[in-house]
Amino acid sequence: MDLRQSTRRPPPARPGSTLALVLLCVAGCQGDPTRGWCLEGNLGGFQLESLERLPGPERGCQARYGDGQGRTALVRVTPFRPGRFAQEGPPVSFERFLVYARTEEGRTEVGWYTDQVLVELTLAGLKGPEGPVLRAYLYLHPSAVADEVRARERDVELLRAESRQTPRDARPHLDLARNYRKLGNTIMAAQEYHIAVELAPGCFDCYLELGQLYRELRHWDLAIRALRKASGLEPAEPRAWLALGDLCYALRNRAEALAAYQRALGLPLAEADRRRLEERQAAMQKGEFLIEVLPRAGAQPPAP
Repeated sequence: MDLRQSTRRPPPARPGSTLALVLLCVAGCQGDPTRGWCLEGNLGGFQLESLERLPGPERGCQARYGDGQGRTALVRVTPFRPGRFAQEGPPVSFERFLVYARTEEGRTEVGWYTDQVLVELTLAGLKGPEGPVLRAYLYLHPSAVADEVRARERDVELLRAESRQTPRDARPHLDLARNYRKLGNTIMAAQEYHIAVELAPGCFDCYLELGQLYRELRHWDLAIRALRKASGLEPAEPRAWLALGDLCYALRNRAEALAAYQRALGLPLAEADRRRLEERQAAMQKGEFLIEVLPRAGAQPPAP
């Protein structure tokens, strides 16, 4: 049984949101179904700095706003497709909406979806998921995350029953981990990932997602260990090398970051990821911002 095939049902459709997007398009789409997905004016003190259409196959639009005081909001709106929205952090409330949000490296990543579009914001200079840009886009594209949370809570009960009926099957435990993680229950998520890898030691997705979870929890050693295991299980899969390289880069582990990025660059990558890795690789080769991990006292020095 393929553990990549999740038993998770797709999020329920929201009939009203389809009608809302149709009404928005009547005013100005004129043959371009993505026109109107991004807002073209200033938003509550944040000035529109740039707006661009994204070419196919991605399609959609990207807009950048700034308040002139170092606070910025980068918005990306693309067609929603099952599987596009991975792990963005736990659901949090903003006014009357639920969104997924996580904060790292001085910025907040916010995401949600409707049955038509995926909306992703990167907020810099703000304390968390807040501000007029987030508010405006939530009213333009009302979040369906609350519907998903209710569906995931129902799924947890079904998956727990399934795991009892098939105690040697890792798949229900992997799906339980994913549901718990999406619901913000990181303790139960970690427990279910560990059960899944005990039942299926070769489960690449289990180790990859466990490593990502441990990174979110700032358990650096456990995260690195899980991501190394994932990259060893499927060395031709770039996601593990990307995740391992990004974590080591954030931890200033120059040697392992360079090695992981080098492996990733030898595999098929999205153009944006390739550019990012090449820029970081060039910076590390210059010795910028990073330190070398020193060997333990008494260890033999590496061969020249």
